[in-house]
Amino acid sequence: MGRTLSEKQEKLLMLFKVAIEREEEAQRFYAETLLLCDDLSLKGVIESFILQEKQHEEKLIEIYNELRRKSEFVDPT
Repeated sequence: MGRTLSEKQEKLLMLFKVAIEREEEAQRFYAETLLLCDDLSLKGVIESFILQEKQHEEKLIEIYNELRRKSEFVDPT
């Protein structure tokens, strides 16, 4: 079992969780936008946005997990 988190560590992890959730929200937003779009070139742009948001999410998850490992964090949730 890991050690107790400091207030600063808890906040940092919480902020990364929020960032991950926002990336997921952005992906859903762009996916919904894509359904309403008929212009092929605009669809390509929106699809690239979805891909970028997915990449952001994956990187944030990687950093979040690394923070937990490096500091032997126990997820407070």
